[in-house]
Amino acid sequence: MYEVLMATAEQKLHADLDPRWLRAFLAVARERHFGRAAARLSIGQPSLSRHVQQLERALGVQLFHRTPHGVMLTEVGRVIRPEAEGVLALSSHLLRTARTYTGRSRSTLTVAAPLPSPAGGLLSEAIRRFRGDRGGPEQPQIAVIDLVDEEQTGALAQRRVDAVLTWGRPGHAAFAGEALVEEPVDALFAARHSLAATPQVTVSALADEPLLFPVRERRHCWTLLRDAAEAARTELDPVPTSPAAVLDLVASGLGCSVVPRSLRLSASPELAFVPLRGLSARMSVVWRQADHSPAVTAFVAACRAAAVALTGARPDIWSAPRSLPAHAHRSA
Repeated sequence: MYEVLMATAEQKLHADLDPRWLRAFLAVARERHFGRAAARLSIGQPSLSRHVQQLERALGVQLFHRTPHGVMLTEVGRVIRPEAEGVLALSSHLLRTARTYTGRSRSTLTVAAPLPSPAGGLLSEAIRRFRGDRGGPEQPQIAVIDLVDEEQTGALAQRRVDAVLTWGRPGHAAFAGEALVEEPVDALFAARHSLAATPQVTVSALADEPLLFPVRERRHCWTLLRDAAEAARTELDPVPTSPAAVLDLVASGLGCSVVPRSLRLSASPELAFVPLRGLSARMSVVWRQADHSPAVTAFVAACRAAAVALTGARPDIWSAPRSLPAHAHRSA
């Protein structure tokens, strides 16, 4: 039986498996509890459960038995566990080997940020300043990726990214963060919409429209909008939409949305941005508290300089964070 299970596990694990599924499986196996495993990985429990379920579907086996006090590995789960550990160890070794080689010329700084990002916005301005301050052949390259909000802290903790531009807060003692800018939130309509020329709208005006919003990807922003709706005694029923599709779908007249005002910088004439009364969001940069590498330090400094420049040049879009000091704040 053991040999059969090992053969099955080996065959399955050679298929394309998302490393996040394996990390989730191993965390639950170690903690024997989904809640503690989620905390260990610094991700939400729904995301953790989804990763485990995706791994079980990919392998075609059940990995855990649920008990009143947590979970236990099934027989096949116990067999697969060392295989999963081996796959992740091999992956880490591969990355270290590649980075050792490429480190002879140029290193890479990986940054997560909400995408799409407007031309001339905080992300592009920070990268421009980072590159300008660190010229020469040894200058680190910057890789920019987009992450679901719930995956940001986990990616930082697991060193898959070095810094995050986020609408959220550090939220963990292992992370440091600095609030950069405050930005108004606009309602977004097609240019021909009846509310397109309105000087200002309230969140209640969105209740009667198909609201195209990336609820899963932009959980921080959705929480802000949902709380505003609850305060106005309004219920919003969003249509889950990819961030990359929002502008095109709204321009086509398929619904409305809510977006940061900076997206005006790269919008088409087919869109109308209408100020949403009393609603703004705060963008921060977050990094690992113990990471004192020159590249991360320089990127944070570039973000700070970019924020100062943008608030001075475009006060209609960006302002200094309210009720916060201009210097860095660190989570306790």
